[in-house]
Amino acid sequence: MLTARMTMLQDEENGRIARELHDSAGQLLTAIAMNSVLVEAETHKVSAPAAKGVSENAAMVKEVSKQIRTISYLLHPPLLDEVGLGSALRCYIEGFLERSKIDVKIDIPMDLARFSEEVELSIFRLVQECLTNIHRHSGSPTARIRITQKGACVRADIEDAGKGMPLEREPGSPAHTGVGLGGMRERLRLLGGTLHICSDSDGTRVTAILPTVRATGVVPATQEVDRPVALTSEASITDESGCARQRG
Repeated sequence: MLTARMTMLQDEENGRIARELHDSAGQLLTAIAMNSVLVEAETHKVSAPAAKGVSENAAMVKEVSKQIRTISYLLHPPLLDEVGLGSALRCYIEGFLERSKIDVKIDIPMDLARFSEEVELSIFRLVQECLTNIHRHSGSPTARIRITQKGACVRADIEDAGKGMPLEREPGSPAHTGVGLGGMRERLRLLGGTLHICSDSDGTRVTAILPTVRATGVVPATQEVDRPVALTSEASITDESGCARQRG
């Protein structure tokens, strides 16, 4: 619970920093770039080394602007606030595909409804975390992102065809799924949602189900999104046979 609250506070701070980068540093760099264009138009009046320096400065300003936009987006995607989860995810996944060369299939309704800021950001961060794990650890050449809404719940499925992740199920201890997903589990639980991880040698599926309205405790059974994943008060991990049935 404390971890989830700290994560949300961190998100608020990230959003503030992202806005500062965009509104201050970003605008200053834009002004410098505009001045550089004026100077470049006069480079025929200066020496060749000076002209080269002006050109290099313009290129560096462009690269710094690009890096600031990337950092700002990773801290807090502006599209999430402006146009919602679907567009923000499509933009992020497009960039991820270009960087990672992983073939990511997207199944997100064009008319996906707007949700609360906490719900949209939680789903975005979950997709971000899962794609990072796929790129770094799974060895999968493909991934699939599916977002669906049914009734008062929104569901996110992230799948890959990689080598799976180790699931340690020691008696009395939670399954080991990494610090990132562990934090996501607590975050979703704080919002009344659940996280389900199904992993075997054929790949991994991560499923999150969240109520689209503020809830206390877990989501009632009447708000479940169509199974195969059961909506419970605890995030669960199925055995390999269960994974096979879900993928079938």
